[in-house]
Amino acid sequence: MDAYGSQFDDFPAIPFNESLNFPIHVDDNAFPIDDESLLNFEELEKILNGEVEDLNQWLLSGSDEECLSSSCHQLSIEKESNDEWSFSPSFISVDASINTNFSQETLNMPLEGMEIDNQIGLIHLGKALGEATENEQGDLAEVIKERIRDKASPVGETSERLLYYLFHQSKDKKADCLEQECDKNFEATMKVFYQIFPYGMFAHFTANSAILQTKPNNAEVLHIVDFDIGDGLQWSSMISAVAQQEKMLDQRVPLKLTSIKWKEEDCVQGRFKETKMRLLNHASSLGVKLKVEEMELQGMVSEIRRKKRRGGNREFLAFNCMWSLPLLGRRRSRRQFVEFISVAKDLLAKNTTTNGVITIGDGDAWEKSKNCHGFGSFFDSYMKHYHALLDSIECNFPVHLAEARVAMECLFVAPFVSCDDWKRMWEERKEGNYCDFKYGLKGVGLSNECWLEAKELVKEGESLYGVRIEGENVNEMVLEWKGTPLIRVEAWRS
Repeated sequence: MDAYGSQFDDFPAIPFNESLNFPIHVDDNAFPIDDESLLNFEELEKILNGEVEDLNQWLLSGSDEECLSSSCHQLSIEKESNDEWSFSPSFISVDASINTNFSQETLNMPLEGMEIDNQIGLIHLGKALGEATENEQGDLAEVIKERIRDKASPVGETSERLLYYLFHQSKDKKADCLEQECDKNFEATMKVFYQIFPYGMFAHFTANSAILQTKPNNAEVLHIVDFDIGDGLQWSSMISAVAQQEKMLDQRVPLKLTSIKWKEEDCVQGRFKETKMRLLNHASSLGVKLKVEEMELQGMVSEIRRKKRRGGNREFLAFNCMWSLPLLGRRRSRRQFVEFISVAKDLLAKNTTTNGVITIGDGDAWEKSKNCHGFGSFFDSYMKHYHALLDSIECNFPVHLAEARVAMECLFVAPFVSCDDWKRMWEERKEGNYCDFKYGLKGVGLSNECWLEAKELVKEGESLYGVRIEGENVNEMVLEWKGTPLIRVEAWRS
């Protein structure tokens, strides 16, 4: 075991939640943590200490040291709540001959040598970029991008970091070095990220609760088909919950977990094998009968249909899709997401014996941007979303661990912040692709107990996080930061 992984072996187990019989946090065999507080920053400092020292030197080296030093000084000052991604209602108009649907009021571009607050300047530049891209003013957009690259900093205020991640991933050598440094300790950092912030636990707890709540008592097998299993964090706590239910009901229900293998994952077989072995060992320690397999989407469809024709046992099918959660550190394509949900709809519609459920955890701004009429407003909605995410991370992180926070942001936020990706996603939305994939589904109401436990999980009232119930049949639960939605979890049936 590596030095970083061993740091987690000394923590006590997380207790079960009594009212739902479901462990609301990650269990001891997966990632044991301090049951007094999730904010164990001392352990984080130990884990990232070697990396952070090098990272700090790297961040303060190279060009524009004065700007970086200034930004580091700002990190030692407690942030005020007015650091928000809020634009003026007007867009920048640099060519009066171009007609748009937006306000024609002009906003002066910051000029060279002009003394202007860097935050405000970057906000104006970001707004200008959205309009220039929408108006297909390529040359102007490139000029604005270069200005943003010059002004943005990975150790600056929230807007500076957001725009740094937006444009430095593909062209900036330092960004590549930063990503490589962070990748060295990915697993240990991911564990701490999961423990400190509620994004993953909220999504997993809500989805797992919906599955257990919907499963009928006469189901002979609980079969979960997972869109993106990753490190299996979600299913460790599900195994614990199933074990507790079996004891209460004196009834053993085998658990089957099918991980969908996407074609680009041929090179990461080792990761699935490690996840499978970890889950099997955990299930064995609790007396849960578990089968874990991996197959391509169409192979899974063929197997389920073949079993149905043979008149197999009463499987309760649960299709689980976590998409663009910060914990994942990557965003699968929207095409894969919709293909998975479409296949799930079709299979559930034909599985009349025990029906089933579809659970979706969405950490993206796609739903919030569905009423946007141009790339400018689409871009704005994504900027606000990821600005709120970065702000929530910073506000819940000790100032003296600013460099460790930057490392986490590089791993778990930066992969979702890409102007090119957002432009491609806007084109897909504009063409009408993937907009009606939920058509024909019916909402599965989430219980009031689930809502109350989710509020407790995120410490609503003590923190700036909040949980809201909405949707058809109250089937959606939303995690918010200062009123801005961050994670949306939904439950549907065919």
